[in-house]
Amino acid sequence: MLLNNHSRIEKSYSFIFIGFIFFSAIFCNTSKVNLLFHISFILFIFSLIVSKETRNQFINDRQFLRGLIFPFIFLLYFSLSNLWSSNPENITSTLKHVLYLLAFICLYRQLEIFGYKKYVMGAVFIGMTFLSVLTLIMVDKSTLAVNRLDNAFPWAPDNVIDLGGYMVIGIFCGIIFIRETRKNWLYLLMPVLLISLILTQSRGPLIAFMAAFILLFIVNPAYSKKNALFGIAIIAAVIFTIFMTKFSNVFIDRFETLYQQSFIRFGIWHNALETGMQKPIWGWGYDKSLTFVNSVGQNISTTHTIYLASFLKGGIVGFLLFMSVIGYGLLQSFKHLKINQKTEISIFIFSLIYYLSQGMFIIGNPQEFWFLFWFPLAVILSTPIRVAVSK
Repeated sequence: MLLNNHSRIEKSYSFIFIGFIFFSAIFCNTSKVNLLFHISFILFIFSLIVSKETRNQFINDRQFLRGLIFPFIFLLYFSLSNLWSSNPENITSTLKHVLYLLAFICLYRQLEIFGYKKYVMGAVFIGMTFLSVLTLIMVDKSTLAVNRLDNAFPWAPDNVIDLGGYMVIGIFCGIIFIRETRKNWLYLLMPVLLISLILTQSRGPLIAFMAAFILLFIVNPAYSKKNALFGIAIIAAVIFTIFMTKFSNVFIDRFETLYQQSFIRFGIWHNALETGMQKPIWGWGYDKSLTFVNSVGQNISTTHTIYLASFLKGGIVGFLLFMSVIGYGLLQSFKHLKINQKTEISIFIFSLIYYLSQGMFIIGNPQEFWFLFWFPLAVILSTPIRVAVSK
C-alpha cells in the first residue's frame, strides 16, 4: 500500500525528516539519529523514481533548482580540492557529504511545498528547548561562571559557542512557529533559550543574534502591540533574572575582554591570509589547517572565520564560489520580505554574522554546522510558496 501511493511515501519521509530535525537538535551528531536522515533521503529518492507526479513537481520547481546550482558548485569544487591536498583519498567521503547536504536542502524544500514548514520549525524550537533544559539541569552550577555550560548534557554540541548558536536558531524557529500556529503562549518558553544563550557567555552568537533580531523591527515593522509586549516582557524578565543572580558582573567581564581578544583573533586572520596567499588561486585543498602559535602561546589550527577558511582551502576560486552562495541567498531574502517573512531572513543573517568568527569548515556528516549554516541556507533558498504559486 505504501509503494502504490506516492502521497504516503511523501508523508513517510516528511515526518521521518521532521523526527531527524527534532532529535538532532537534542542529540548532536548521534549515529542513531542520523539514521533517520538516511531513511528519509532514501524514501525521497524512491518517490522521485516511482512517482511521475512527484518527479514532475520536483523538476518543475525551477526557481529552487536554479538556486541549488550555487551550493552544488561550491560543494563540488571543495570536494575536488581534495585532489590537490595532502589527502586526496578523502574525496570519496567528501562527495558523499555533498550528496547529503544537497539532499538536506531538497528535503526541507519538499516539506515546505507540502505545507509542513511549521512542523519543521516546531521540531527545531521544541528540540532546542529540550536541549536547553537538559543542559541547565545537568550543568555543574558551582562552576557555571568559569565553565559556562561546558560538560553538562553529553550530547550537546562540543563547543559552547555552537551551543549558543543552537539557542539562537531555536529562538528564531520559535518565532516562526508561533507566527504560523498563532499559539502565543509558546512565548513562555523563550526565556529558557535566552537564559541558556546568556549563560554560555558566548559573545559571537549573542552579537549575531542582536544584529539579526534588530532586523525584525527596522525592516517594514508590522508587529502588533501584543507581539511587542510579549517581546519586551521576555527580555525584561531575562535581564531581571541576570541582575538578581549577580551574573551580570561575569557577563560584563566577558565583554570587556572582547577588545583584548580581538587582537589575538586579528593575528590568526593575518596568518591565515598569509598562508592562503602562498596558493592564492586554487588554495591548499580541503584538508588544510593552520599550524600557528598565536601571541598568547596557543596552538591554532582553524581560521576562526569561515570566510578566510574558504580562501585558505579553495583559494580565490573557492572564496568567490562561497560568496556566490551567500549572494544568491541575500537576493532570495527580498522574496521572503515581500510576504513579510522577516524571521526567515534573520536566521540567514544570523548565520552569516555568526561565521565571521567561526572557522570550522561546513562540509561533513550531520553535526553542528547543519543547523548553524545549512539549515538557514535551506530556509532562505526555499522560495516562499505564495510567491511561487502567484507566478
